[in-house]
Amino acid sequence: MTVILVDPRRPSLVPVEAVELLGGDVQYTEELPIKVPWSLPAGRPVFTGEDAAVLLSSDRQHPEVQARLAAGERLIAAPEPQAGERLVDAVAIMDKLRTTGPWESEQTHDSLRRYLLEETYELFDAVRSGDLNELRDELGDVLLQVLFHARIAEEALHHAFTIDDVADALVRKLGNRVPAVLAGETISLEDQLAQWEQRKSLEKSQRVSCVDDVPTGQPALALAQKVIARVTTAGLPLELIPSSIVSVTVAAEKDAENELRTHVLEFMETVRAVERAIAANRRDTDAPSELDVAAPLGAVTADEWRRHWPTPAAEALELPLVPLLVSDDDVLDDVDTVRVDSELDLPELADDVDLAEPDDADDEAHQPSSVEPQ
Repeated sequence: MTVILVDPRRPSLVPVEAVELLGGDVQYTEELPIKVPWSLPAGRPVFTGEDAAVLLSSDRQHPEVQARLAAGERLIAAPEPQAGERLVDAVAIMDKLRTTGPWESEQTHDSLRRYLLEETYELFDAVRSGDLNELRDELGDVLLQVLFHARIAEEALHHAFTIDDVADALVRKLGNRVPAVLAGETISLEDQLAQWEQRKSLEKSQRVSCVDDVPTGQPALALAQKVIARVTTAGLPLELIPSSIVSVTVAAEKDAENELRTHVLEFMETVRAVERAIAANRRDTDAPSELDVAAPLGAVTADEWRRHWPTPAAEALELPLVPLLVSDDDVLDDVDTVRVDSELDLPELADDVDLAEPDDADDEAHQPSSVEPQ
């Protein structure tokens, strides 16, 4: 007497050792889809006639299954589900929605941008709330965005990729970043972080400008912080950083977010132009339209920055510069800008909007010490 338990999500797949047994007298439980008993030569429903030598079911809690197991009958069961199996179902659902859904079939990477940002903020709020049920749901919403974009990318005329390509890129990236951990070696936290940053730096070694790869779609304040961290690490003197991105005044009649973003993007272009001029000067030739990707600029001295900067250097500041939001409350009516020591904590808003991971070891140095590599 044998009980055969199959996977309820894939009931037509049976363990190899059970195949021969299904050719004889078999009873099956009622939850199995009709296509399963149709494939059984001598299959009949449970509770009909005498007990068959074999009981086929996908429900371990079924009374007949429980009774036979309690009586000591042999059990042949499908392997336990592995982590990630439901992801396959999610991919299949996304494919069906993209293929047949009126709304889903019309979406593009661009049209989904606002949903990705919205879901990211909702996930961020769930993390802050500490509600694990909410966190689970919001992680699912972000996962939907990943699956959606990957499915759209399958249809691209050039450089198309699939969700498997996304996973493969991640696996290879992690394999390169933390080989010691994945190989089962014993490694300290300090060594792991050092290995991560070293290998990350090698991946970014072909960065042409110090502001390359900075995600410009992040909130303006986070963008300003990231850019300031990059340029100061690259040796840019503090006095060359314009006050328009060092301090921000928030008022009802102005769009502070857009204004700051505009100033930061203009500053990034100035930095790139100066880097091109420095590269041309080193080669004793006119500045090209863009730097040679195969030959990054390398270290730049403060004197080189000053010599090629397009505007006169501003008076040196006494304190390190960090972006700061200033409200237009009555008590601050007369305040235009505020400088704070970079050793002090930034306002909570600044922490909330910085969703981008540090791009390299240089950026990491400007993040809170508790931040782990992403």
